[in-house]
Amino acid sequence: MFIKERTVTEQTDVLASYLPNDNLHALKNKEGSNLRKILIGLASQWLSFRNTINSIYYEYDPSQTTDLIEEWETFVGIPDDCIGNTGTLEQRRLNILLKLSGINATTAEQFEAIALILGYVVDVQAGLDIGGFPLVLPFILLDAAEAPFTIIVTLSAADSPSGFPLVFPFTLTDGTPDILNCLFDKLKPANTNVIFRYS
Repeated sequence: MFIKERTVTEQTDVLASYLPNDNLHALKNKEGSNLRKILIGLASQWLSFRNTINSIYYEYDPSQTTDLIEEWETFVGIPDDCIGNTGTLEQRRLNILLKLSGINATTAEQFEAIALILGYVVDVQAGLDIGGFPLVLPFILLDAAEAPFTIIVTLSAADSPSGFPLVFPFTLTDGTPDILNCLFDKLKPANTNVIFRYS
């Protein structure tokens, strides 16, 4: 909360405290007096103003916004190829945070944080040491020119749609979460490839 909430009585007492303690203002604390009624009316309007400020404070926080959800979505470019603007209010807020977190993603840690927002624990490795024989499973076949420009995203085997052993024939990238695939493809540098695999 940006501004502490008060009751009408508390706010009226605050306003009364600013008036001098003289004969003209002697009834400022007497219930039922005209001066006290004026102060109560002013206090009510002041509290309405304070509530509006608190509401705006929450609306400008994308994790708490309600009334400005559509404005936030427009600001971050939702809907797009990866994220729609449907779903629960909580999901829509999460999508806004996701877009904000990915605006300047350049490091492995930032890509991992984006995946975590979506509920996936991943390990992101930029560049790949292609090594030599004997190969250790799981292995990725790349030539020396491709390896430095490859981002490997390793997901937990628990997130695998079918688990191992897989039945042949199968697609090595089958079941990669579409949202991760789409977002990472948009965020990656133009000269790199993203490869998903399960640990």
